Amino acid sequence: MGGAMVKGWLADATLDASFTIIEPHKAQLGWLDGYPQVKIYSDCDAALGAGAGPSSMVVLAVKPQMMDEAIAALGDIRDAHTAFLTIAAGISTSWLHARLGSATTILRAMPNTPAAIGKGVTALYSDKVPADQVALATQLLRAIGEVVTIDDEGLMDAVTAVSGSGPAYVFLLAEAMTAAGISAGLPAGLAKQLAEATVAGAGALVAAADEPPSVLRENVTSKGGTTAAALAVLMAENGLPDLMARAVKAAQQRSIELGA
Repeated sequence: MGGAMVKGWLADATLDASFTIIEPHKAQLGWLDGYPQVKIYSDCDAALGAGAGPSSMVVLAVKPQMMDEAIAALGDIRDAHTAFLTIAAGISTSWLHARLGSATTILRAMPNTPAAIGKGVTALYSDKVPADQVALATQLLRAIGEVVTIDDEGLMDAVTAVSGSGPAYVFLLAEAMTAAGISAGLPAGLAKQLAEATVAGAGALVAAADEPPSVLRENVTSKGGTTAAALAVLMAENGLPDLMARAVKAAQQRSIELGA
């Protein structure tokens, strides 16, 4: 997710910022060679040794299980004016305050991987955060897509389950449609092309249309037609709506567990 965000930031020519990235496996970031505004170090000590000073904002783009280790190593990368923007699933602001200090400025966000092409959507929680730091976080997040704000941090687990994990659900849909097309007799390459273009096109139509998805679905469903036959299967008891509800609930519960 961190890599997707960096791609989005670098693609935005209006974003005037420099970036210090701490990544133990630097070889994975070879694609960032040639960007003078990006400096990559294997750890915080190496960054400080090269002259990196306290950052105005530290983006904590690590897995929840690695958060304790990551923040323990920050050292002088931070000072009293540094704000923290976390994108880790399940990690609450109170959890971070307990480790970084009660006076530390912490914002919590949940982006998703379409951020890499500027098409992400991010929920931002920033209770009691100074306006200038909210503005900076919002600017960073808007460079990678749409930003929505939430006032109740308790919603973040559900946000994670719907939009944070959501791209994987759509990717699975494209996979499943491809496999179904092959089973129906289509050549593999053609099934893949048709399925992926359909998913992408339908998503673009949802974004462009004034009507909600339910109306778009009804508009394309002729009584007694092929679409109606397929939807009768997908919308049957224990069909796609029920399956999606269970999937989102499972992701939400896992997010809660990660923050425990």
